[in-house]
Amino acid sequence: MTRTVGILGGGIAGLTLAALLAARGHAVTVYEQDRAGGKLRREQAGGLRFDTGPSLFTFPDVWHAVLNRLHEPDPLDLRPLPGALGVHHTPHGPVPLPVPPRHALFPHWQRYVQAAHPLRAHLTTLLTTPPRLNDPAFLRASAALLRVTGPHASAAAWLRARTLPPALEHALATHALNAGLSPADAPALYALIPALVGDRVYRPAGGMGALLDALRGFGEARGVTLREGVGVRALTGSTLTLDGGEVCRHDLTVSAIDPARLARLRGNSPRPGPRTVSGVALYAALPAPAALPATSVLPPESFRSFRAALRVGALPETTLALVHADGPRLAVLLTAPPTGRSLTADHPWVRAQLRRVERTLNVPGLLDCALDTFTLTPAHYARGGHPGGAIYGAALPAWRGGPLHPQPYRLSPTLWQVGTGVHPGGGLPAILGGALIVDRLLREAGW
Repeated sequence: MTRTVGILGGGIAGLTLAALLAARGHAVTVYEQDRAGGKLRREQAGGLRFDTGPSLFTFPDVWHAVLNRLHEPDPLDLRPLPGALGVHHTPHGPVPLPVPPRHALFPHWQRYVQAAHPLRAHLTTLLTTPPRLNDPAFLRASAALLRVTGPHASAAAWLRARTLPPALEHALATHALNAGLSPADAPALYALIPALVGDRVYRPAGGMGALLDALRGFGEARGVTLREGVGVRALTGSTLTLDGGEVCRHDLTVSAIDPARLARLRGNSPRPGPRTVSGVALYAALPAPAALPATSVLPPESFRSFRAALRVGALPETTLALVHADGPRLAVLLTAPPTGRSLTADHPWVRAQLRRVERTLNVPGLLDCALDTFTLTPAHYARGGHPGGAIYGAALPAWRGGPLHPQPYRLSPTLWQVGTGVHPGGGLPAILGGALIVDRLLREAGW
């Protein structure tokens, strides 16, 4: 007998899970209040198409696991990104990651990679397997993680124990922000990411939006109904009330939206507490390709000051800035506190961060010649349902983050949740892996 599933939210997590559930015979409807894709969306500026949201494709084995479960060939044509994770412009000097041979820091990089190496074979398992103590595969993988991280709960603590040169330590600590947290708060796993990624950094030949096309196509081929521009204003038991007053019932409901927004739909108050970071994303169409590498990373000059500012909702003096150059397309991504501010390109703090980028990369007037620009602010992400624009949801203690998270995927027998607000951490591996986890748990629960 065919059973119906309603998925709230048509981001990458919702679309992935929709295809997986439809492949097993369920009648799936996805409700998306805006456009499908969530943070990954396509915009036009200066006659060029821009893909917002995730800008790098790492740990492709997780994507391949999705394809294997769907019995699909890979449609993305992943291409290696020149420069891999990019040059990290630390206060102690520039550091390319991975560090190339003959670089002065290469012996220290090798020592760091060797420390993380025992985890490499287990990372896909950690990202795609439910965190249960009765699962032998998860136990082996989590044991490998604990052997590598030892007694160090946070990324900052693990890196300090390695006694690395300041420039390399600062560059590696930057990747704690993949969890939306400072190095002192992020799980130790995030300090290992550059070693585990290495030079295996990709982007689809058709841009990151090709992933959205693929997931939509997988769903359509399996009969998924995607209702864009249809918001949900209440969830009572198995009954959805849509913004226009329409009432829909499903046998199973899965939330792919922020848990705080889900709580409000159910008539509850969201749990108070700290949140992960938000961001300001500036996109520019240039008249000619910028004389920049594919990826440049400017970490905060002081992670301690950065953390203190975020904790009180203040704008840090220097923040994480990611600069992605793709021909005449330029993206400058700035980390901001999750306060829901509308930080436009003309805001003094944004202007100050852009001047820092220009000085550091020696590109004066970087955006002055742009043919067209557009900006996504914390207020934009807040409208998408993330409190304060917090891109990765609530901030969790280090012991609850990453793949060891004891998160409630199942809220009731007929209400489940998926997405980065549940499977902590940022980036496509966490999103895709979380969808695989929920699909497996639902299958085991008889769905």
